[in-house]
Amino acid sequence: MKIAIITFGCKVNQYESEHMAETLEENGHIIVPEEAQADVYIINSCAVTHTAESKVKSRIRRIKRKYPLSKVMVVGCYPQLSPEEPLKAGADVVLGNKEKKEIWKYINLEKPSFFVDRAYWLRDGKVERLKTGYIEKTRAFVKVEDGCDRLCSYCAVRLARGTKIRSKSIEQSVEEIENLVKMGFKEIVIAGINLGRYGIDINKHLADLLWEIEKIDGNFRVRLSSLNPEDVDEKIYDYFKNSTRICHHLHLSLQSGSNRILRKMNRGYTKEEFINVVESLRKIDPHFSITTDIIVGFPGETERDFMESVELIKEAKFSRVHAFRYSKRAGTPAALMKDQIPGNVKRDRITYLKSVAKEVAKEYRKCLIGKKVDVLVENKKNGFYRGYDQYYVHHEMPSGKTGEIKKVEIVHVTEEGVVSVEAHD
Repeated sequence: MKIAIITFGCKVNQYESEHMAETLEENGHIIVPEEAQADVYIINSCAVTHTAESKVKSRIRRIKRKYPLSKVMVVGCYPQLSPEEPLKAGADVVLGNKEKKEIWKYINLEKPSFFVDRAYWLRDGKVERLKTGYIEKTRAFVKVEDGCDRLCSYCAVRLARGTKIRSKSIEQSVEEIENLVKMGFKEIVIAGINLGRYGIDINKHLADLLWEIEKIDGNFRVRLSSLNPEDVDEKIYDYFKNSTRICHHLHLSLQSGSNRILRKMNRGYTKEEFINVVESLRKIDPHFSITTDIIVGFPGETERDFMESVELIKEAKFSRVHAFRYSKRAGTPAALMKDQIPGNVKRDRITYLKSVAKEVAKEYRKCLIGKKVDVLVENKKNGFYRGYDQYYVHHEMPSGKTGEIKKVEIVHVTEEGVVSVEAHD
């Protein structure tokens, strides 16, 4: 059976899609590109925002129009929260996060049907491990943690992924990464739903895992997917300071530059504490790259609150900002808050914030001109080799080889990245 897998959302979802592909191939199926005609289309869904859910529904309808005889299966976080909605949009089979770990068991289900364990994290003991995934790729994601025990007032992820932290053991994680390094991958991205909480269920710390990864033989580097500022402690600073593998880039979730809004969000830190983390990382490396998320238009956000977010973007000198308009998520406290912000106000605010963030990111890249960095070459397009350096800055280069880590010198800044040339001593 020909199966195409379409992935929306986070790095954990990308990892889980690779795991589905691997297990389906082990069971005799053929994985084809998502743009190809397939017998079954599996949509690995995201539900972090209303927009994410709309994209899933739109993709269901598009596939059904083009290939009416093909089966569409929607799996993951969207069904976990609203199992009936993908069916209404035309999906044939709907599965939750537990079920997609054993996707091959459900591939021949009659339609329509759905299986969603609404509290799977209380019973789920299966740990995914990749063996042969990531065909023709240069970067490998490794999921080491699932679940979130935080209580952010706007977030439905904990409802979809569970409130219990589940950590993969250090031994299992290291074995998986060793295998990926032997397969030739040059960058390992450590991912989790709330990565900073890794190990609290097994009496370990994230740094314990990272130092064990440090010992693995091979020419590779390590990148962390995302941390919350309260989880960046002395052990993490020490690791960034002394590791020879870690990329000096961290996605540090902000969400708002207003302390008043941060309290309403129940984020557990202040903007001053956030900036302290940024400054501490840049004491380790003045070019340390910080990317972030910001929610625009949270209930009760005033113009002053919004401008505090804008000013913090400038102060933190983010290398990239992922900005989102707040959207109500059923079952969260924020959905019931008064003073919901009108859509046109959110639209205007996010347009302005993105324009400021783009200029700040460009200024960050200008500071890198003349610096020699290590780029993982990923592909060639329009005559240029392309890839990302240790600061997660996108490069265009006149020469290279896919899959190599290449020493280059940054010579020019573009609207979206930089241009670099081969570095010479």
